[in-house]
Amino acid sequence: MGPGRRVPEGCSAGAEPVEFSPGDLPVLREAGARYLRAEPSVPVRITGTVVRMSRSGPAGAGTVRLRVLAGADVPHVRTTLDEEAYRIAGHAHLMGLPVRVHGRLESRGGLRRLTGAGGVAPVRLDDAERDRLAKALQADQESPAFFGDACAKEAYEPEPGD
Repeated sequence: MGPGRRVPEGCSAGAEPVEFSPGDLPVLREAGARYLRAEPSVPVRITGTVVRMSRSGPAGAGTVRLRVLAGADVPHVRTTLDEEAYRIAGHAHLMGLPVRVHGRLESRGGLRRLTGAGGVAPVRLDDAERDRLAKALQADQESPAFFGDACAKEAYEPEPGD
């Protein structure tokens, strides 16, 4: 269990490991699939950094991916924002500020989505929070996965005359 987390009331802290046989696998898979289908959406207020933005044209609603800093125990969420909220998220991203947004956290096919998103607002950070966020983002940027498809698969070869 991570720092600051407690065992819920009525639960045992030192539960014994559970062993399964290969014959249990089909039932466990079905139970897992049923859980994902039936997992309820929950209201949340998330604080996160904008890591990806996209929309079909220069104006209108758009999709935003947030790296979750607080408010939900998931690493990232995607949400669709109206034009004004999309603009606010873009400005916050350019200023290096996280945003706070509320909605309902849902699971769709293993992806986390925030539906009914609203109340998008930039969040001011004190110096200690800004340093922590900068270090976390720098660690993400050092990973080739951060750049997605923009990362070339082949080695860089300088042009003749470089």
